[in-house]
Amino acid sequence: MFSLVNLYIAYRKAKAEAFYEKTHFHALAFTEYEQNLDANLKNLQSRLLEDRATWPTELGFIGDYAYLPKSVDCSAWDVTDGHFRALDPRQDWKQRFDKSERKLANAALRLVIRPTVNFQIISALWIIVVGHLFDASLDQKTSFGNRLRRSSDSIFDERISTSGVNLSTPGIFTPYISAYRDWRERGLLSIENSLKEGVDILAITMDIEKFYHRASPDFLLKDEFLKSIELKLKENEKKFTQQLLDAIMNWYRSTPDYNDRPEGAIPVGLSASKIIANVLLVDFDRKITKNLNPIYYGRYVDDIFLVLESKDEDCDAQHVTERIAKVLAPLVAVHKKGRNLGSLTLNLPYAKNSELIFAAPKQKIFSLSSAHGLDLIYQIRDQIRQQSSEYRLLPSIPESGTAMASRALLATPNAALQADALRKADVVSVRRLGFSLLLSDIETYALDLSPRSWQSLRKEFYGLIRRHLITPSGFFDYFSYIHRIFGLMLSCGDIKQAKKLIKDLVDISLILKKTTSLGQESQKARFQLCLQQYALALLQAGLQAATLGLENLGRDYLGAIQKLKQLDENVNIPEDIYSLKSLARKVLLSDWGRRPYKEYWFENQLTTDETWPKVPCSMEVKRHLRLDIIRKIQRIATNLKVPYWPALVFPTRPLRIDEIGLVAPAVLSDSKLFRQVIHFFRGAKVTTNHSIGFLNDKGLPINHFIVSGRSRGDVRIAVTSWETSQDQWVAAARGNQDRSLDRYVKFNRLINLILKEQKRPDYIVMPELSIPLRWALRAARKLSTNGISMLAGVEYHHDWKTNKLRNDSLVSLTTYWPGYASNVVVLQSKFEPAHGEEKDLQKLLKKKTEIYKPNGAKAKPTIYGHRNFYFSILICSDLTNISNRNYLRGEIDALFALEWNQDTKTFSALVESSANDLHAFVVQANNRCFGDSRIRAPAVHDYARDVVQVKGGVSDYYVLGEIDYERLRAEQRCKEKKPLFKPAPIGYKMSKFRK
Repeated sequence: MFSLVNLYIAYRKAKAEAFYEKTHFHALAFTEYEQNLDANLKNLQSRLLEDRATWPTELGFIGDYAYLPKSVDCSAWDVTDGHFRALDPRQDWKQRFDKSERKLANAALRLVIRPTVNFQIISALWIIVVGHLFDASLDQKTSFGNRLRRSSDSIFDERISTSGVNLSTPGIFTPYISAYRDWRERGLLSIENSLKEGVDILAITMDIEKFYHRASPDFLLKDEFLKSIELKLKENEKKFTQQLLDAIMNWYRSTPDYNDRPEGAIPVGLSASKIIANVLLVDFDRKITKNLNPIYYGRYVDDIFLVLESKDEDCDAQHVTERIAKVLAPLVAVHKKGRNLGSLTLNLPYAKNSELIFAAPKQKIFSLSSAHGLDLIYQIRDQIRQQSSEYRLLPSIPESGTAMASRALLATPNAALQADALRKADVVSVRRLGFSLLLSDIETYALDLSPRSWQSLRKEFYGLIRRHLITPSGFFDYFSYIHRIFGLMLSCGDIKQAKKLIKDLVDISLILKKTTSLGQESQKARFQLCLQQYALALLQAGLQAATLGLENLGRDYLGAIQKLKQLDENVNIPEDIYSLKSLARKVLLSDWGRRPYKEYWFENQLTTDETWPKVPCSMEVKRHLRLDIIRKIQRIATNLKVPYWPALVFPTRPLRIDEIGLVAPAVLSDSKLFRQVIHFFRGAKVTTNHSIGFLNDKGLPINHFIVSGRSRGDVRIAVTSWETSQDQWVAAARGNQDRSLDRYVKFNRLINLILKEQKRPDYIVMPELSIPLRWALRAARKLSTNGISMLAGVEYHHDWKTNKLRNDSLVSLTTYWPGYASNVVVLQSKFEPAHGEEKDLQKLLKKKTEIYKPNGAKAKPTIYGHRNFYFSILICSDLTNISNRNYLRGEIDALFALEWNQDTKTFSALVESSANDLHAFVVQANNRCFGDSRIRAPAVHDYARDVVQVKGGVSDYYVLGEIDYERLRAEQRCKEKKPLFKPAPIGYKMSKFRK
């Protein structure tokens, strides 16, 4: 149970969970712990193996507590003598306070745990050795939130019928978005189907008030509970669980909340708490599904979605709640009087110390019938589609602060109308969702653009922040976003704005002390801990932002960080530039920075190798950590410098499928190794038996790259007409690519227009040297989630091994090979520069510039077999080499020519002859400056030969064309009575793959 292997696995999972945790901020704690990881884990193992373990009683080992802002109730300020409100939130706040005769608004704070790294590891360890047994007692059809990632190869316990926890993946729990979507979609679908069948239904949503803070975890080992879930624990499992519960209770006794509720609480911010809270309601799940016989019942932690068939007596909320209570009695009872009038109380026999109340104000009951109910469901579905489209598209930010506020619903009084589900009808939740989407887009802009190019847009955004978020109410509503904004400011070099943000927060805190209950003696200490959490969150964001430019950190940056002392003087702040850089570097190497370590690793190949922490001596640990994979990658990809191994073994953001192929292209020639590398980096096994990558067939004259999948029949292609100017060509050649806002907006708008097409394409094609590689990769990733592949010429960039200038096309092909929607990426280099290209580059750069020229098999065309569609790519002048085209005869269904070509007439003849000689479709994408982008077919009739053809225009656009390659193959195999295509040329032979 307490083996060193298990502790290493638990550390990996604890670190990943802590990175995404929004209640405590432990980047520095984990970076320091990782510096001497092996010794620290061995010390922890010794503590766990003590005969009489004392760690559950030591607060220094467990951690301390803090408070986070929860909500503020200003109803005491409501007046009935007419409506008067100031638009400035701070001015309005003060006026309402004064007009109410200075009554204090009631502010609520939320207790959270700040666990030590050791206690977070213990929490993760308990989950993988004991907690997964409790999780297995939950029904997957009814319980959706906080469920464990599971696999079929668990090494721990064979007693349960379901598979054990996935030990390889960094995270512990299934992703929130997919689980929440499943919970919601099943409920909506059950409502829709029932209404279509003519059944009148009740749709009910409710949640438990202060669930974590009023639930005592002591039920977990009670015989009555274990019997109800049919779980028999071994003695060592019971002992470890009891130690965890003792530690939780000892921590809780140290908090002020213990005086208010001594029965106990489940700590917010601990991974084990998610299992404990979830399993507490297992009996409730079973009784509802058995006794109520619902059309649908789903629970997301404490959020209930219930669909019942309506009865005649269900005329109001009171009758509905009484009906539920009657069927579920004595488990559920209705409050008939007092503060909880109309609320439902849950009386679990094994949880007497817990106070579980479905508060009446949070119950939402909808009586739905016939067309009226369907109208509501369709409205909700439409809103869901609109919100989902935000995720499907590339970022697009309004140009003014006013428009941003409108998009994020910050200035909309009726934000409640934008509900995405029956339960999400409160203004704050909807506004937070809208703002989170806006902030994500802003953060993407910061990654993709040069800071100077979008200063005015950031200025508008910061104005929006100051008007709507840095306000007394925003202090409570937007806590989890404000530190991200601070990090954004610092990463973009907006130091003055960052300092101003801290000053505004200090001012807001003074206003809250004066106008709310937080200024009372009983709340002062808690409020100061809340401010400390703000300071720690901002400090972590500042150190993470510093990882983007360690060499450029100066006194201004340090000054912004040191201003955090104004929020809480007890926060440890770097005292000088050296300390700041040292901490930021540790944060980067532990994969906790604003940019992932993986990017630093493969973008800085010319720097010296990092100093590794000590590799564990235990062979068993080395085997389970799969450290041999790093050595394998090193052997086959000699151009990669030795990585900082803990960042890859314990990642917070592991390499994606497309990134693995770019970092170590050699894995694309070894399907078995590719699977191993994916398992190592991502912790997920490839679930299909298909192979992927380059075929290892020495009998083939040229490379074949195969991505298997279901054939789509007709292939739809978006041929873009995209302009890249001479100035942009010059800038890219000089290593200073045009990453301006105007160009970025145009590119994202073009891709988003294609994504909004009702008839989506299978491929998007862009010309030679058309976009920066970083933009192309991000777009390809987004397109792949929508089932679209991308072939694009990327701007000049330097090869990290040889430092030679490369002219590449990015080939991104969609695949379900790993078991989920993904894409695999290949960079295909231009074989030879055009006659004038090399001369122009030497003249421009005023020195001998080496241009990367592939050799061996890579100096010949590659045939890509994607879902049984075979094609090849030639970059501009490569098309003029007759030997390149000769390799492709009979091998392909289509040839893609990505061009920067002024001589359109010469290339027009080449394209037309190639379509006939190769007896294949030719897709030509040329710079809009020169035009003649088209799809050419070897058709019988002249009017059918140019499927599409475009030229000119003052803005970037695209056209969609379809090619029927299966009909082309059919005619190549045998004669048709009414052929659509010209006869195959004499000597033409189809390849075995296309047959």
